[in-house]
Amino acid sequence: MPVEEVSPLEYQVLQTLFYFLLTIGILVVAHEFGHFIVAKWCGMRVEEFAVGFGPKWIVLARRGDTEYTIRPIPLGGFVRIAGMDSHEETPPPGTFFSKPIWQRNAVVLAGPVMSLLLGYAIFSIMGMTVGLDIGKPMNRVAQVLPGTEAERMGLKMGDVIVEINKEPIRDGEHMMKVIHSSPGKRLFVRVKRDNQYVLLSGTPKEYEVEEVKDGKKVIRKEGRLGFIPGFEVKRLSPWESLVAGTRITKNLIMAIPEHLFTKNVKDNVGGPVAIVQMTHVAAKEGLHRVLSFMAALSISLGILNLFPIPILDGGHLVLYFIEWLRRGRRLTAKQQMAVQMVGLAILLSILVLVTANDINRLIAGKFPQ
Repeated sequence: MPVEEVSPLEYQVLQTLFYFLLTIGILVVAHEFGHFIVAKWCGMRVEEFAVGFGPKWIVLARRGDTEYTIRPIPLGGFVRIAGMDSHEETPPPGTFFSKPIWQRNAVVLAGPVMSLLLGYAIFSIMGMTVGLDIGKPMNRVAQVLPGTEAERMGLKMGDVIVEINKEPIRDGEHMMKVIHSSPGKRLFVRVKRDNQYVLLSGTPKEYEVEEVKDGKKVIRKEGRLGFIPGFEVKRLSPWESLVAGTRITKNLIMAIPEHLFTKNVKDNVGGPVAIVQMTHVAAKEGLHRVLSFMAALSISLGILNLFPIPILDGGHLVLYFIEWLRRGRRLTAKQQMAVQMVGLAILLSILVLVTANDINRLIAGKFPQ
């Protein structure tokens, strides 16, 4: 029988699906491994290490007390520790609540910490191998910021700016100089997109920038369209890679809460649809972009899991803090159930909202294509 060729569209779909499952799989395994290994060190009995949600699908192996499984919904995972859902006054040895609060806190914290370490490790290893995009700026659009003039005028991730007001653009520094020197002036921007040339127009917004000149503070006006340029990929020495990995990880950790608690939070958050779409964009740009996306997503997973929402790791930490304040008295089964239901309702609401937001942005063409 003749073998049918895979169409370019089918290839892109399969490539995106592969990288999406690979990314989510690695992130989930790393996060849950943090919980798992610390639980083992603390002498807790781990009954299941699961990747995915839903009914048990595949049992990969059973080692000692632990069953390693795959479940069909690839949006997370869990480690089931003996006695975690128990409300016995005297928990049996080896169960979760038989251990002191500090050990339980260590188990809960280990997941987010492992996610942060994975992101840091990926960035650091990239610096030594494929390189990090920390060189000179390029005249290529790496990210369009939501709610900006760049978004309004139709700039997209991957666009290469070749002309501004019919002036050929030599490189990223030249591009930034022209834009920065044109606050409030209409610019006609010619970009190369998927081997085609597109003419766009927009007006850089005026910003006041403070700088020191001859020992005095000076305010100058600068124009900005609202996009982040790409940077040249640069390979680093092992020490430089570790330093760069630390700096990038720290900047991401600081940026996540800032993006979440601003008036543009609706434009700054995304759900499963956004993750799939960003995976698609990263896959088109190659392994370097996939690894960068995976590292950033892992760091985001670590930070978001620390939010004090019941069901998340941060919510568990709050419950154990309350237990400590009550001098070792846990909430009753009914109280814990109420708290868990509130947490579930919050998470489901967030999931519905961000997914609806993703779909609206997809329809409006606000995702990078």
